[in-house]
Amino acid sequence: MDKVSVKRRRKSEKIEENIKSMDADTGESMNAQNSIMSDLLSEADIGNSENKKKSNKSAWTTDQRMQLFEAIIKRLPSPLDWKEISGDVDGKSHTQCYDQWRKRMLSDLKKSVASE
Repeated sequence: MDKVSVKRRRKSEKIEENIKSMDADTGESMNAQNSIMSDLLSEADIGNSENKKKSNKSAWTTDQRMQLFEAIIKRLPSPLDWKEISGDVDGKSHTQCYDQWRKRMLSDLKKSVASE
């Protein structure tokens, strides 16, 4: 593996560890989840040229992002089954859910964790 892949994997593992540690205390976990979710939603609503090129049919709503985030949190720490997760997100396929998580929400989450 190259250095970039190793670095990405370590960051991903660090985020998963942070999320797991948040689950240790339910009250703290809910506050942390709400804080992370508000960060993700506020950054996700900022439009960019790539999102503007896509049709409104494929655009993600704040509600759909919240459904996706909650579905992922509910299934951690087990491996994520994107077909199962997409069942909890209205109107989105498993590929769309995976892409939204990987390309948008995970990068926003990494930024949020790094800034703390």
